[in-house]
This record gives sequence, structure tokens and C-alpha cells, in this order.
Amino acid sequence: MKTIPLHPPPLKLKINLENMPHSIYRRVLVPENINMLQLHFIIQVTMGWEFAHLFQFQDKQYDPSFVANIPYDDDNFFARHFDAYPADNVMLQESFEMAGQRKPFWYWYDFGDDWWHRITFQKPTKKDLQVWKGSPLCVEACGACPPEDVGGPWGYAEFLEIITNKKHPEHMEMREWMGLSSREKYDPDTVDLTAINEALEGLFYSGDWSLSTADYFN
Repeated sequence: MKTIPLHPPPLKLKINLENMPHSIYRRVLVPENINMLQLHFIIQVTMGWEFAHLFQFQDKQYDPSFVANIPYDDDNFFARHFDAYPADNVMLQESFEMAGQRKPFWYWYDFGDDWWHRITFQKPTKKDLQVWKGSPLCVEACGACPPEDVGGPWGYAEFLEIITNKKHPEHMEMREWMGLSSREKYDPDTVDLTAINEALEGLFYSGDWSLSTADYFN
């Protein structure tokens, strides 16, 4: 007798933070029916960002033809240059999957620091399908998330140079900025997969999961 899965099979995504001094990426399983606002939530939680800045998804990094984001005011630079769709009205599978072609697309977070994430579709493995329970799941994580407002990839490279060198004249100032105690050490490779998945589960079963772009800032 054929076994019928309890949940529809997931989409598997690799989210890679570009232009970094070391590898930072996440592999996640997501429901096939999620919208792009929900994917924004997933990226923020899995990467370790703090929901502190604007974002948008686009089919190409430069000169995009399709954009999904939070609607901006008419006098906003980005609103004048892109014909964007509200992120909660755009379904991942129907838009960025491109009718089964599954082309890479982009997530741009913080229009000042310019954190570019390249997102690719991957085929779920047998192990992925065994652990899939229908809610977002991070199956692999590499590299700690950079601090917010550190100055983008180049600012982060400078940050690493300072924070890992006790003899650097700005070392103590940088530690204070990070809120590190005298015994704490900053490790750019440390990432807690268990904590990520606990946060993802909490997100999925919270009211935020069904939030609309109209209520995003409320």
C-alpha cells in the first residue's frame, strides 16, 4: 500500500549572503504555498537579522523586471523606480519559481548596508523529507549573521579585523558596541541551528505568520 504524506512536499532553498569575507548561508525547507512576506520572515529568523530595515525580493540583482516588497511612500526612491508588488500578494511558487524553471532570485535587505542574498532552489533529499513536518525548517546553517548596521560586507570585514585583534586601537570600543562581556569572544562561525528552528516554529504558529504588508509596521 502506498503511503500518503501527511504534508505536501516542501520547497528547499539555499540562502547565500553574498560578498562576505567567509561563507554565510542557510538551507531551509519551506511550505510550497508561502508568500514572499512569509519568506522575508523566514530569512530574518534563519539568518539572524533583527527586522530592523526595509527589504525587497527581485528576479535579478540589477535592472529587475519583477519586485516584491513592502509598499513605500510615493516620494521614496525605490517606489519611483520599481513597479513593485506587495510581498504578501506574491506567492513564491507562482512567481519566483518561474513555472518550474526555478531560477535564482535575490533578497535585498537594508538599502544602506546593502545585504544581498542570492536564493536558489534545491531538490529536497530523502532525509529532508523524513524530517519535514509542514512548518519551516532550517536543515543547514553556516556562519554567524553579521551585526546590524555594521556597514555592509566591507564594514563587516573591517569589523572582523578589529574584533579579532586585541592589539587594534579600536578593539575595546568595538567590543563595547557589540555588548560583549570581558569573558566573551566573538566567533564568526558560531550558529545555533536548534535555536533557529525553535524560533521558526514559534514564528509559524504565531499571529505574525499571517500578517499583511498593510499591518507590517503596526
